[in-house]
Order: sequence, then C-alpha cells, then structure tokens
Amino acid sequence: MAVEPGHGGRVAGQDRHFLDHAAKVKLVPDLVWYRNGRPVAVADVKYRAEKPDGYPNADLYQMLAYCVALRLPRGHLIYARGSAEPARHVIREAGTEILTHVLDLGVPPADLLAQVSQLADLVGEALPTVRELPAADQVAASRCM
Repeated sequence: MAVEPGHGGRVAGQDRHFLDHAAKVKLVPDLVWYRNGRPVAVADVKYRAEKPDGYPNADLYQMLAYCVALRLPRGHLIYARGSAEPARHVIREAGTEILTHVLDLGVPPADLLAQVSQLADLVGEALPTVRELPAADQVAASRCM
C-alpha cells in the first residue's frame, strides 16, 4: 500500500470486524491501517460520485460505525470525483470526525497516483505516534478476524 513506506505500520484491506460484542453485526471497511497491531486509521472507498446534493448519509453512518468499533477518533470516506468539495463532519456528542475526500479518476494514471499519495500523507500526518498506542493485547478483544 502507498502509506506503508512513508508512514510505517501495515494496511489491510477488507479486514473483518464486528460492531457488537456478540459478533453478529459484521463490519468490513475497505482499508484499516495498523501500528503495533492496533487500528490507527480507517477508510472506505466509494467507487461512485456522491449524490447531487452531497455525500450520502448512509456512508457517514457506516463510517461512524467503523470508528466506534475500532475506537478511532476519525474516519475517511473516499469518493470518485463529484460535484461536492471535500468535507469534515464532526459528530455531535461523540466528537468523532469523518473526513470526505474526492479523487479525480479521469486524470492520467501518474496524476491519480499522486492524488493517492497526497491522501496517504494527509491521513498519515494525523496518526498517533507509536508511544501513544496501547499494546496490541489491550485491544485484541475488540478485533475479530
């Protein structure tokens, strides 16, 4: 993945997690970034443009569920180029931040790779440092694979 060489850790695609303790509500985010075995970032890629009046509420609800289940303060929704600008949503009472990003898929491959690299840098700059992370065994109970 593009994020690993510059920012460390491991990025896994389609890792399975659960929203509930009974492991009945499965969550499968597109990308989860791990450091020291602990999730530090989550992203979901939407291979469609946002709807004409903005980002779909269901996408925001889904990302909020990912952030809650992974105990993350922010999540990232990545869309194909649409009419809306990137946005920042801070969830009332929770403080969880959901950032929406857009990629222009109509550009030459080198330009698209540059957009992805810039996005990886943006996400990587907001990650906690290794010292701030609890050991993997402290969060193992919340992660089911």
